[in-house]
Amino acid sequence: MPVTLSGGAVQERRRRELAEFLRDRRARLDPRDLGLPPRRRRRTPGLRREDVAERASLSIAWYTSLEQGRPVNPSRAVVAAIADALRLSGADRSYLFTLAGHSPPPAGPTAGPDAVLLQALVDSVHAPAYCTDARTNVLAWNAAACRVFGNYGDWPPNRRNLLWLLFEEPSFAERLVDREEYAARVVQTFRSRSESYLDDVAAIAMVEDLRRRSAQFKALWDAHDVRRADTDILQVEVPGGRLTLTLVTLQGVTAPGLRFNAYLPADSAAASWLGLTTDSSISGQPTSRRISPHKVSVSRTSGDAVRPTTKRMPAALASSTTSLGSGAAGRRP
Repeated sequence: MPVTLSGGAVQERRRRELAEFLRDRRARLDPRDLGLPPRRRRRTPGLRREDVAERASLSIAWYTSLEQGRPVNPSRAVVAAIADALRLSGADRSYLFTLAGHSPPPAGPTAGPDAVLLQALVDSVHAPAYCTDARTNVLAWNAAACRVFGNYGDWPPNRRNLLWLLFEEPSFAERLVDREEYAARVVQTFRSRSESYLDDVAAIAMVEDLRRRSAQFKALWDAHDVRRADTDILQVEVPGGRLTLTLVTLQGVTAPGLRFNAYLPADSAAASWLGLTTDSSISGQPTSRRISPHKVSVSRTSGDAVRPTTKRMPAALASSTTSLGSGAAGRRP
């Protein structure tokens, strides 16, 4: 019969393991990937404790006590907030709950998405593309999306949300011809496709906050209109004219509640402005030429600015992207 430790010794080991796990996962995160300002070089990698505490809406002293293995008992809501702040994967999130003395959350929308996979997905598409979760938080985006909507990296993670940006940030998506109509679509789609506003505490709080702050959002929300469309049209004003893009949406990407949104050029003018080949539009116009497949990736500089860089895409990935985007293989200038 195995010899087991007493209850007090087990709790001590659990707290020590939790502290080590938190420090390790904090060290793995790059502040620039989270939209945090650049800092002087530090001897230790990753985020500071202050960064995690702020992202999780906790006091620095309380979070520090967790990393130091002190006898504190975080609630499920606090553990979930820390998991979100550290961008934990599904397995890491479940393990964190276990170390904190809670049963792991059920698989599904509560499991953290694979941020690396989502970024690779949008980077493999040459048209403007981004991924959102059930609360409309923007989890990944490419450089082409920044040209249409604005640089999502300019806003802190807790405000990088489509609903919040549309109703609280006038500079977001200012190139859209009918920004108010687009905002209405987002509200109606959120209500139709997501149940988070019914059972997700954070989503409920966000909706109520926006209802108080924005008369426009309140009117749209109280109308109870819903919309379910896997494709849509978006018009964008750019120097020299007006462009038309066609939205293609994939629901449940990598996890329930996640959405992949790509705006394909509807004609050759839009394809040209995006730096794509003339056969990249979905208008059915004949091909004039084809460029070797490249991809746009996002590189971050000081201040979390995003700039497009051109890289060679593996042939297999390029072919799959072409199939998804109706011939959208191309490159940015």
